Amino acid sequence: MSPAMNHPTVFNAPAVVVDPAEVLRIGAELAAARQRRGLSLAQCAERLSMPSQVLRRLEAGTLSPLDSGVFLRGHLRAYGTLLDIDRATLDDYVRRLAPEAPPALLASGRMPSSRYVVERYLRAGSYIVLTVAITAPIVWFVMHSESTRSGARLQAIDFAPVPVVPRLGTAHAAHIPGVAVILPPAAAQPQSRQPLLATMTPFISRDAESAASAPAPAVAGAHTLALKLSAPSWVEVTGADGKRLEYALLQPGTYSWQDAAPL
Repeated sequence: MSPAMNHPTVFNAPAVVVDPAEVLRIGAELAAARQRRGLSLAQCAERLSMPSQVLRRLEAGTLSPLDSGVFLRGHLRAYGTLLDIDRATLDDYVRRLAPEAPPALLASGRMPSSRYVVERYLRAGSYIVLTVAITAPIVWFVMHSESTRSGARLQAIDFAPVPVVPRLGTAHAAHIPGVAVILPPAAAQPQSRQPLLATMTPFISRDAESAASAPAPAVAGAHTLALKLSAPSWVEVTGADGKRLEYALLQPGTYSWQDAAPL
């Protein structure tokens, strides 16, 4: 199928000119026919279900623009039929007062293929440009607002920094004979903001703490180490031979350890 298209061109039909003398003559003949039948305008208007002003304008020859065209032809045919005017005379009245305009001339032209292709792709390109111009700001706004809300949400769930408690490895403590390593307690944090931490450190029961807090009886020839704590602290006690005597979180109180080897 060729892309060339036919574009119709409409030429206006010539205007229909009605002779005023013919209008007056036909109106007088209609009035004479009505009078021969002994009818008034009101009676004719009632029988035709038509306003009496329309019939009066037909007989007087004072037609308005509203009486032209198909309406005037209908009024003439109905009024002439009521007055028993023969069909040939009635058709002559219609042809003279309301002639049908000749049909408008219609000429078609052919558009070149190149012009049709150019106009087609220009139209499609304009649609694409308009779509991008409308959707690009919307997409940018949605992405920007999402990133802003995401950043605010991340800031809202940040935790307070947790202090790092230094710990002394067992390997280092084993080479320092007779030294009790006391680690400072961790700073207390509010329960609502303190995160949960996993630990491998064994917990000491209350019975063990009570047993550790009670001073052991002195043994002859044994080495004794006494320690008094004023706050909860991590304590590691090792002997000269590397044996660990204590490694736990101890509560405030007095503690003592005995061993045959120096502590």
